[in-house]
Amino acid sequence: MSQFLGLAAAQLYLLCAVITTYEVVMRYLFNSPTQWAFEMVMVLCASAWVLSVGYVTRHKRHIGITVLYVMAPPRVQWLLELFALVVALVAVAILGYAAWEPAVRALTRLERTGSAFNSPQPAILKAMLVIGAVLYCAQLIVNLIRHLQAWGAPPPAARPAAEPPVE
Repeated sequence: MSQFLGLAAAQLYLLCAVITTYEVVMRYLFNSPTQWAFEMVMVLCASAWVLSVGYVTRHKRHIGITVLYVMAPPRVQWLLELFALVVALVAVAILGYAAWEPAVRALTRLERTGSAFNSPQPAILKAMLVIGAVLYCAQLIVNLIRHLQAWGAPPPAARPAAEPPVE
């Protein structure tokens, strides 16, 4: 699911580029700016970012400072990664729990921006934050299980190369 959602969410950025281009043309060539483009781009970009969190986590592509990590021996690296997974899981679970009630409130009364376009952007983004936290926690749990299963396996550099088939 993380793979699919990450690749699907990437298409939302393309839609944002199209909307932004349309807004620029309307504003600067026709002197007729839209009332909806900015809010639509904000919702689409934020949604894409939230929906891709599982993909980024699955592929371990988060921004990180790895100076100490790469200098550590393999078992210490394993422990550091375990620590990071557990801390991330607890932190994201707390975020999802904290975001739940405001999201439900925003959706039940359909919170709006109050702008000229008056979109339901706050309700959508608050709900997306909860969805993102659930997706992130799910992928962190998968990563944690895989990490724990790898405890007895030799580190990647120490694994023997595949032997050629016997003829």
